[in-house]
Amino acid sequence: MGRRNKRRGTDHHRPLTIRSTHWRADGRAKQRYHSSREAQLAANDRSVEAGYLLHVYQCDFCNGWHMARSGDD
Repeated sequence: MGRRNKRRGTDHHRPLTIRSTHWRADGRAKQRYHSSREAQLAANDRSVEAGYLLHVYQCDFCNGWHMARSGDD
């Protein structure tokens, strides 16, 4: 019988190669922006809609830009 490559206790909905910075609190993938300006414009709009401030940060994994609530990246 062959060996199984199944890890116990892992979230099988997320690829193991993508870090948590690519996932929102609701489990959906975060939007990747190509520039800080593009991300900041989206964060400004979303902040008004959501009622809380969002900041942008450059992702060390994909080199793109994401937004997050303060302290959540």
